[in-house]
Amino acid sequence: MRSGRPVRMLLNAGTLVTMNDERAVRQEVTVVVEDGEIAAIEDGYAADAEVDARDEVVIPGLVNSHTHMYALPIRGAPLSAAPESFYEALVDIWWEVDEAFTMRDARLSSLGSCVEMLEGGVTAFCDNYSGPNTLPGAMDAVAEGVAETPIRGLITFEQTARNSTEQAMAGLAENQSFVREGEDDYDRVDGHYCLHTLFTNTREVVEATTEAAIEDDRPVQIHLEEGLVDVHRSIEDYGKRPVPALEEMGFFDAEVIAAHCVHSTETELAILGEHDVAVAHNPYSNTNNAVGIADVETMQEEDITIGIGDDGWDPDMFETMRSAVGIHKLKQNNPSGFDMANALEWATIGSAEVMGMADEIGSVEPGKRADLVTLDLGPNPVLPESAPYYVVSAASRADVTRTVVDGEVVYERGEGVRGVDDSYTDEVGQANRELWDRL
Repeated sequence: MRSGRPVRMLLNAGTLVTMNDERAVRQEVTVVVEDGEIAAIEDGYAADAEVDARDEVVIPGLVNSHTHMYALPIRGAPLSAAPESFYEALVDIWWEVDEAFTMRDARLSSLGSCVEMLEGGVTAFCDNYSGPNTLPGAMDAVAEGVAETPIRGLITFEQTARNSTEQAMAGLAENQSFVREGEDDYDRVDGHYCLHTLFTNTREVVEATTEAAIEDDRPVQIHLEEGLVDVHRSIEDYGKRPVPALEEMGFFDAEVIAAHCVHSTETELAILGEHDVAVAHNPYSNTNNAVGIADVETMQEEDITIGIGDDGWDPDMFETMRSAVGIHKLKQNNPSGFDMANALEWATIGSAEVMGMADEIGSVEPGKRADLVTLDLGPNPVLPESAPYYVVSAASRADVTRTVVDGEVVYERGEGVRGVDDSYTDEVGQANRELWDRL
């Protein structure tokens, strides 16, 4: 995912939230970048720094471990559906959207979403795209949209047998083609594998996908127990809940990213922990879909790696972090029942670990790629002991002054995302209006 462009950059940071192993917060330092990599963090300010954030807070680039860029066109759409359950939302809204998508929609929704993410301080993401009528070639369309921006992306086609096993296998072939050949055309875009859910697939699809993911040494993502329909169908089809059913199929022999896990029991979470399954937590989406609150407390007890995602709903990852804080405090009925700093950890190093990229991104320390965000948090003093809490409680995408990827400023407030002309908004908007007409 490295661009290969030589970069030398000095960044002065008034307060640097590193998210390193010690979760150190340093003040009045210079981040030294060579060839896109952090070479050193030195005390004091450099007189010739290219980026002057002496009055700002600097954090690692945010990492969105689970999103759906193809959800962008649905914001504000005049939909008549009024689902009263998660399953109805899938059938009446999302599967209708899936079927209506074109190659143009795939590219433009990706482009628009990536611009939004960079404007909000997100430097890397893990996406799941679903548009069965854009096969084959869907992943190239998504990748082209991503590559028009300087963000890092891990993309996949969401395999589903809801219409037929053949369609799921076509999705698998699409992912194989991109992983094995297509991604070579892109600097910062890689592929992986994805099963929509267990209940929308078959044992045959699960086993074939697991084999491909292992062979290609790529993660495979799945929406796991997001809604109770996943649990009920698994019991009907396999005589057991989804996690033990998938374990029996050998699914966890692959590197698995499990999104949601809202209805996973303590026994199931123990199984996920045993298999080193990573979880992409989606707090805002879970409340919006009224599916419940994931048991992150047991996940932490099982030493499960947790990241955070927006599930395509909210372009502001700071709001997603605050959603996590709110629901987990409310669940405990205790205003001190959740450590707010955990949300920032999930949105940085945690999500990087979920995506298998923690050796490159997720923290600010020598040897990592120079993915950084500068924040203007206003007049209040920023203290090292409270800086992470201040970021989670008070920051928003509007406070992002710069987004840096590989040591290059790729977004600056007032100037937009590097390389993206403002005319893209008209093109995205027109495509979205046409999609609404088809719906």
